Amino acid sequence: MHFCSFRSFFSIAFLSCLVVNQSYAAVSQAVTEIVFKETIDELMLAGDTWKFANGDTYTGMWLHNKPHGKGVYQRLNGDVYNGDFREGYMHGVGVYKFGNGDVYKGEWEKGQTQGYGVLQYQNGNRYEGAWQQGMRHGKGKLLYRSGSVYEGLWQYDDKEGKGLMTYRNGERYIGDYKNNKPHGHGIKTEANGSSYRGTFSKGFRHGVGECSLEGGVIHVCLFDKGREIRDPAKLELAKAYYEKHKPTYEFEGGIAYHLQDEFTKARQYVTTKNVWWEKTIALLETQLRIRSEEDDQFLYLVVNRYTGPGVYHLRKGEILASSADGKAIELPDQIVARLEIKADEQGEIHGVFSIPELAHEESNKRYKIFGGQFEAKSKPPEQEKPNDHLDFLVKNRDKG
Repeated sequence: MHFCSFRSFFSIAFLSCLVVNQSYAAVSQAVTEIVFKETIDELMLAGDTWKFANGDTYTGMWLHNKPHGKGVYQRLNGDVYNGDFREGYMHGVGVYKFGNGDVYKGEWEKGQTQGYGVLQYQNGNRYEGAWQQGMRHGKGKLLYRSGSVYEGLWQYDDKEGKGLMTYRNGERYIGDYKNNKPHGHGIKTEANGSSYRGTFSKGFRHGVGECSLEGGVIHVCLFDKGREIRDPAKLELAKAYYEKHKPTYEFEGGIAYHLQDEFTKARQYVTTKNVWWEKTIALLETQLRIRSEEDDQFLYLVVNRYTGPGVYHLRKGEILASSADGKAIELPDQIVARLEIKADEQGEIHGVFSIPELAHEESNKRYKIFGGQFEAKSKPPEQEKPNDHLDFLVKNRDKG
């Protein structure tokens, strides 16, 4: 129910932006046609002003009687462009202030927005990102005046491809978009933490998915154009379909685990062969370190007072991992993680682990790791060099 109401709000908000932007693109094209096509008989010099037949004026640099270089173009309707010109076109970097209050700052190519630019709408919305042929195209962020934010891909002014929509009330959607609506595979999370992971069609949950309630209980669910199907017979068929088609992850040595963003519920399956163990002995106590490094992905588990196979509970300062963007995340205060060493023999250590919560020091982002397992050898791969993340972790484990 919440999803449908916000979908309607989102559609209205976007249409208002779309209408504004379409008129904006048409205006820019009309301007370039006037500048480029009108013949000027007088010799124009740098700094000269010319008033066009339609009442618009241009003041600035000229080349062969065409605006070229820095200049200011003022339209009779109140629009003003201040920036670069080339051979009669707005081309380069400039600021276009519309008579209705909209302001675009960014790159231009042959009279159209092209490249990176920011459009501040008079209604309070703001777009920051890529443009192509006068339309939002590529990666971009739309910030609504309501507080909602869309960040992701655009195609010719439509949300198209992967995107993240965060609503003012805490709801969010991450996944595929088509024609400005969730369409394909995605994850919708409610403000209370419950979520749906599955397929969407034209903005609605549609098909077989995985529902997680507020308490974390997960079950297979079935939707038809946004309406949940509760018929037992159909649910059994849905469960069978889900089991047959759900992703399977086979552990093939090294280290593997699921990393889940607790905000969007997006998951990443991390696996690498680059894992090894190290031991140090001091004051009759053994410290075990499990290390894994692969490009921007890393995970370090530190067991103080290691005594061999068994279950260990790790605290802040004893775990350091990387998020999907490669930044360091570690256990917050009072959070305990579970590590079980199943075997330690013939130079190899095998184990499983789960980490209920990890956090960025610089933000409120939270993650969890589950389904973790490893088979570590006593030496790192020859081609890899350990970085200094673990040294920092060990030295500072008692400071937090």
